[in-house]
Amino acid sequence: MKIRPASASDARSIADIHANSWRHAYRDTLTAEYLADVVSKERHELWINRFDSPKPNQLVAIAEQDGEIIGFACAFVGEHAEWGSYLDNLHVRQDHQSKGIGKSLLVEIWTWCNQKEPNSGLCLTVNQDNAKAQAFYKSLGAQNRKVDLWNAPDGSTVPTYWFVWDPKQLEGGQV
Repeated sequence: MKIRPASASDARSIADIHANSWRHAYRDTLTAEYLADVVSKERHELWINRFDSPKPNQLVAIAEQDGEIIGFACAFVGEHAEWGSYLDNLHVRQDHQSKGIGKSLLVEIWTWCNQKEPNSGLCLTVNQDNAKAQAFYKSLGAQNRKVDLWNAPDGSTVPTYWFVWDPKQLEGGQV
């Protein structure tokens, strides 16, 4: 497996992984109609737009194995005033989970964020009902710091948590 910066030519594969991940992880959170009929088109539009008109602080890494994209991470450097860079997405194909790919992507994206904004933390939101993701982030040292709500694209309001790593936890890939 190798990790590299993503390019516009990766948008479709990234969107497919993103949509499939949501279908699995959010099947009890988002509406069945949204997951069946809307999520693929919406995620494709999102990723095409992100590569066509990227924010200046956007970083996207992909994990590849045998020339096939098996996971990705996207962060926005310095996006959160208090907690630093914002990890907007971290998804690994289901058939490649529990093999260290998510951790490798997280360490790589953190390294890139730290190069652009040294001594800054990393944060993300995670749905309160996504126990698997919470356990993964906690196992890598993230701390649950705040309760919040996500205004999901299907029109629902989803309870979330803010998970945070401070800079010292992340130095040298110590997650």
